Amino acid sequence: AVVSTQSTGFYVRNMRGNFHFTPRGVKTNETITHAIHELKFGSSLYDEDYYEDIPTGSYGSLENVERDNRAGMTHDYMVKLVRTEIWDDDIEEHFYPYQYTYSHRRFVGHHDGKPLPPRIFFRLDFSPLTMRYSRIHEPLWVFFSRHLALLGGSFAVTKMLYNTFHVAQDAARGGKFL
Repeated sequence: AVVSTQSTGFYVRNMRGNFHFTPRGVKTNETITHAIHELKFGSSLYDEDYYEDIPTGSYGSLENVERDNRAGMTHDYMVKLVRTEIWDDDIEEHFYPYQYTYSHRRFVGHHDGKPLPPRIFFRLDFSPLTMRYSRIHEPLWVFFSRHLALLGGSFAVTKMLYNTFHVAQDAARGGKFL
């Protein structure tokens, strides 16, 4: 058996619709074992640690997927894409990555009773929805006012508990409330 290993990478700027890979050669009924190392749509998030508050698992759900198969097997990936808009207030820039989920099926294709060569299909379905994330940071005075309010509320609750305890203690001794 002839084993051929290819490593392919490409960047597509604009694309609508589906795409597929078909090996061409003398033996058209070989296996098409493959590994997807990275598949992303739209602009990429440059520093994913910086965007830790945005769920990034659905931006590359086909990363590091390996499929092997028998001769003539066709792989069909149905990919559902949702456009995402990320506004970053720190650098005042928009990013437009696509989140996606996928389903996978394998089958042996036939045409007029003859097996077809193995292929990898990517069928894309673009959602009309857009997810929007905004990173807006509050000014420093908002941070201080929230913490001062928390501190003031703690003192107020402590004073109420203290007064309730002393009123109950005075009532138990038969004293006056005021």
